Amino acid sequence: MIKLAVSDMDGCLLDPEGKLPDDFHEVLDLMEEKNCIFAAASGRGQTGIRMPIQDDMKKIAAISDNGSFVVYQGKKLFLTAPEQSLLLPVIAEAKKHPNLIPVLCAADNAYLSKDSVLDERTIDELHKYYPSWILLDDLTGFPEPIIKIALLYFDDIEKNIYPYFAQFNGPITVKVTAYVWIDIFNPNISKGTGIHELQKALGIRREETIVFGDYLNDISMKDYAEHSFAVANAHPDVKEAFTDIIGSNSENSVLHTIRKYMQQQ
Repeated sequence: MIKLAVSDMDGCLLDPEGKLPDDFHEVLDLMEEKNCIFAAASGRGQTGIRMPIQDDMKKIAAISDNGSFVVYQGKKLFLTAPEQSLLLPVIAEAKKHPNLIPVLCAADNAYLSKDSVLDERTIDELHKYYPSWILLDDLTGFPEPIIKIALLYFDDIEKNIYPYFAQFNGPITVKVTAYVWIDIFNPNISKGTGIHELQKALGIRREETIVFGDYLNDISMKDYAEHSFAVANAHPDVKEAFTDIIGSNSENSVLHTIRKYMQQQ
């Protein structure tokens, strides 16, 4: 019996336009009838998850910031932030790359430098994940604990930017999370560990869990689930790591698969 279904959002649960499938509420009601919990696991912050989910946030679990922050039905279950001094060299390195936009992510707020070049394309990309942000004169003057730093760069961030930040891996984690995004957060934290924290809090076992993903930061989820499903549009490494491959996010394959499980139990 499946008691927990966990899905990445962008490129997985959400359609190619970043919209929630029309039958999400219907499937959520079916899951509730079958005593199964839905969890969104994302590199987004809690506010970024809330943007498409809206009122249904009170029904689901939200594993945000790549596992750093776990909330269930509005209750905080787990929150961790890196040693703040470890983020200072990251910010210093970011300043060397003129077209790189660092975003400081706290529990409820996002911070950008006043020097950031915010053209229309950048604002559109930021608004996918952050409803608003606060501009700072100095990014090193942290106004509150920073959970992660997100780096935005439009020209193949894995190839052109990641090599400069890989040096920081170890005391912190540097992970490519999308074609234009890198996330930097606490070591030994992942979407998988976020799932584990949720499972411990709710008394749910690995064999009662299924997961869905599409990108590199989703691979850790497979270690905490009996079955792992890569969408057809997933990164090749995800397809290789997960147990099954389903249709693409444009086909609403995540909810179709969850619905099949619910109808069988």
